[in-house]
Amino acid sequence: MRFLISAFAVLLVGFACSVPTSTSTLTATPTPTTPVMITPSPTAPLGTSAELETLRRLAFDYWAAFNSYNVENVLAYLEDSYRLELDSEIRQDIGRLKLFRVKLGVSEETPPQMTGPNEGEMFLLMKEPLGTRRIKMAFRKLDGTWKITYAEEVQ
Repeated sequence: MRFLISAFAVLLVGFACSVPTSTSTLTATPTPTTPVMITPSPTAPLGTSAELETLRRLAFDYWAAFNSYNVENVLAYLEDSYRLELDSEIRQDIGRLKLFRVKLGVSEETPPQMTGPNEGEMFLLMKEPLGTRRIKMAFRKLDGTWKITYAEEVQ
């Protein structure tokens, strides 16, 4: 999220110095119509393809909520302490995205993998107006529901 602040500062300067002739839009793939929280079967063994697909869908649904400028949906995907830490930053980032009608393009760089009994991670590539960024996402299952515990740019 922190990278969005600097990206938008540069973007604002660019918009102030030129008059855009068209708006280019990047979209997340896949783009669901309504983000849905998925809870895997409690009897599913560690790392089944269904559980890994749940993590994949959670990641793409999260970024689709960003692209729909839906702050409450975005925050709902986050684990409680991570949500509290990023609440105001996410609200500001989504406000800037909406102001400039920016959509983030998201694609899978590495598939989801389990890192522990109730933890997983994956890496995404995010296209935004100033370039492509590598995003690490980490997940944790809490009370049978997967939540995002980390979604930040990494090298």
